[in-house]
Amino acid sequence: MQKFPSLFSTGRIGNLNIKNRIIMAPMVRNYADDNGYITAKYLAHIESIAGGGVGAMILEASYISQEGKGFANELGLHTDDMIPGLKMLADIAHSYGAVIGPQIYHAGRQTASAISGMQPVAPSAIPGPTIGEVPHALSADEIHRIVKAYAEAARRAKEAGCDFIELHGAHGYLIAQFLSPFSNIREDEYGGSEENRMRFLVEVVQAVKEKVGSDFPVTIRLSGDEMVPGGITPDDNIEIAKRLQDMGIHALHISAGNYASYDLGYMIQPMAIPDAPLVHLAEKVKAAVSIPVIAVGKIRDPQEAEGIISSGKADFVALGRPLLADPDWPNKAKDGRIEDINKCIACNQGCVTRLFDQQDVWCTVNPITSREIEFAKPMPPTKLKVLVAGGGPAGMEAARIAAGRGHKVILCEKEDHLGGQLDAAAAAPYRPGWAELKSYLLHKMDKLGIDIRLNTEATADLARDEGVDVAIVAIGSSSFHPRIPGIDRANILTAREILEGHANATGRVIVAGGGCAGAQTAEYLAAKGHDVTIVEMLGAIAVDSPRAERELLLGRLQKMGVKVLTETKILSFEQGKIGVQNPQGLEDLAADTVVLCMGSIPNNSLAEKLQMVVPTVVTVGDALDPRRVTEAMAEGARAGLNFYMQEPELAA
Repeated sequence: MQKFPSLFSTGRIGNLNIKNRIIMAPMVRNYADDNGYITAKYLAHIESIAGGGVGAMILEASYISQEGKGFANELGLHTDDMIPGLKMLADIAHSYGAVIGPQIYHAGRQTASAISGMQPVAPSAIPGPTIGEVPHALSADEIHRIVKAYAEAARRAKEAGCDFIELHGAHGYLIAQFLSPFSNIREDEYGGSEENRMRFLVEVVQAVKEKVGSDFPVTIRLSGDEMVPGGITPDDNIEIAKRLQDMGIHALHISAGNYASYDLGYMIQPMAIPDAPLVHLAEKVKAAVSIPVIAVGKIRDPQEAEGIISSGKADFVALGRPLLADPDWPNKAKDGRIEDINKCIACNQGCVTRLFDQQDVWCTVNPITSREIEFAKPMPPTKLKVLVAGGGPAGMEAARIAAGRGHKVILCEKEDHLGGQLDAAAAAPYRPGWAELKSYLLHKMDKLGIDIRLNTEATADLARDEGVDVAIVAIGSSSFHPRIPGIDRANILTAREILEGHANATGRVIVAGGGCAGAQTAEYLAAKGHDVTIVEMLGAIAVDSPRAERELLLGRLQKMGVKVLTETKILSFEQGKIGVQNPQGLEDLAADTVVLCMGSIPNNSLAEKLQMVVPTVVTVGDALDPRRVTEAMAEGARAGLNFYMQEPELAA
């Protein structure tokens, strides 16, 4: 009996039959080349998702003209030269029974001249909320040229063999900029009234339909709520949706937000936001129209997706980050192998943070994403004995990949449990994803039959006695103790000691160091009732945290009364106080407990000892250089695959 009968029922969008109700949501990957052309890397990535059982695939936001390019290596639809590459993508999707189409878009003011090589354009000369570059206000003639560019991009998609196109009318890009009074203050026929603000979209839809035919499926993504004063409201969106249905749009894809409301956490939801927070917006639209509606936004579990479809809240669910985390999500769900799904944990480290830094998209929990070609290498002819030292995320991922390729793996962990710093990360409030990642890795350790030895420290003697061929050192890092007078006092603890339950703070707490880890430790302590002050040398705290996650965290700290002292240097640790220097001068701060969050140093002494007895020794993760879980997982995976990774990976 089908475990998720609604989710795996066939669906229709226009004249398209779709084998299930799961759609790959459009996400820019930065896998194209500098000119927007398809690359081998892009093809391999799309094939991995198509092969995972998804019903439909909406390719990423693809720019229709050079000034509308929003990301460094975004997919392009701006010239006929793009058609052959797009055809290759279409052929891949069709070979797996999926339908496919690009999301056609123009960034408008939400780009920079450094990316496109041109001044951004917009309905009005209002700087965008993030980049802040003043755009050129489009003339009527320029608008007409862009309308034609949308139509030409749609034609190229159809000629390439795509099954549909989606217009990007959400998230504050050009179409949304015209629709919203938040960004459109024109006084001509393209601004002012709702009718005028819709004119650009109406002309785009008409031009596209004239070019590809009225029966060629066209969907549109809308922000069901822009979540900004003066922006598009849910009621506004319903009226737009009705109008689009009357114009022959075949499906509506309902997201939320724009870049001005990004920090609320609903446009790209971080770990702290509950699952499926935008479904109610799709449900409202579905109640007002008869065409299919697609729900999107942190839909991570098959049970959740099934409920959305079976209850009639939406006709399809779109999965973005979950398919980066596990491209086989649909097939595993269909087979009832829920425990085998590598769930997106919404950490936004490998995907969104890298994307906004104009880098290629990775996935923290799935290092194969972006490296599909590398990980497709043939199985090794010789099976080796591999010693993995350390049971944190880097070590477990190295063990998982090596064992999956047939090697005999021994994993030694000196503690009585696996997890490493995932335990400390998961202890902080609003960080459940790290426990989910640990649970998945433990499941894989068990399923692969890895020889796990707890309470066992990896040594050269053990490696020699076992006769191992390869050693992967993943023993992490230790808290950095700066040379400050009084650093050895008994009331000075580390964040890991606190978060892992090895020590307890008392009274007034100073958190020394305001990076992401320090800020989260402060929240943990404040939630337990402590009076907490963060002391940080830089001008801001948690600057290494993903953007929306950081803003939500700062808001919670403020609400809890956590005091933040920036541009403040600790000079001494004394009985009941610390001495600091800030822009105002010298000061003493009361402190019953001090919690150190001042960085980490790698535990790198083991590798040299192992090199005396093991032919190949590789150091990964924090043992090589303390960074994020994303880098630790990537290095562990590549070491398990190749046994050659010797330097921190700076690019895919």
